[in-house]
Amino acid sequence: MSKEYHKKKATPENRTGPVSKSTLHEFDKSPWKWAHAPPREPSPAMELGTVVHAIALEDRSRSAEIEFTIAPYDNYRTKEAREWKAQKLQAGLIVLTEREYCQAATIAGRARRAIKECLGELSYEVELEVHGEFNGVDLCGLIDIVPEGGQSLWDLKTCSSIGDMRALQRTIFDRNYHVQAALYSDLYSYNHDPLEPPEFGFVFVETSSPYETTFVKLSLDAMAAGRARYITMVDRWKQLREVPVSDLPGSVSNGTIIDPPEWMLPA
Repeated sequence: MSKEYHKKKATPENRTGPVSKSTLHEFDKSPWKWAHAPPREPSPAMELGTVVHAIALEDRSRSAEIEFTIAPYDNYRTKEAREWKAQKLQAGLIVLTEREYCQAATIAGRARRAIKECLGELSYEVELEVHGEFNGVDLCGLIDIVPEGGQSLWDLKTCSSIGDMRALQRTIFDRNYHVQAALYSDLYSYNHDPLEPPEFGFVFVETSSPYETTFVKLSLDAMAAGRARYITMVDRWKQLREVPVSDLPGSVSNGTIIDPPEWMLPA
């Protein structure tokens, strides 16, 4: 499902498609870079996260075979092996060695246990696609985990390190995860009209041994901050949607006056 979902989203060539949190995040940092950056090859960390998601959620959502494949070769020195790998990459699959698959499966197993601890006996749906419209802009989201009743929503995140409480807080707000939470909660409400907007939480799992996990929920204040942020991001998208790609602004406006940071100002 995730590949089909991503194909629908707005692109620099077609800005009429629905806009996701990730699109808003990249566009807000620099409309120019979003529009002109060459296609980005997924990093090993991104590919590992994709595989972990596929394995952790596959039994309820889809066959993991549409995401990755395990190489029957120990290396790619032979022509046959190289041709096999090229064919799989051309098909859009992530190619894993047996060792890489075992690592991803271990991480996914830890993620499953964290989800089980978080939700208890509640059944849940995964990868729920949601759409809505705000201020003339079509928005979309893909919610990883939707427990029965829809009173809370959850997203699975892989990370190199959870760190302490302060580090996790910084991760959530620096990467606009609170924006994702508010947007997904509102899109779910838009589609399902619950009595109360659902809470939103994250299940984190580390990608290095011993694969620590945790799950956290965002407070009402964090959700409100995320909602205010995505509203301004959507407004900016709308204002610039019809601007020619060649005229989109960068991350810092031309002619900006730079002041010293507060810590350099005299007391």
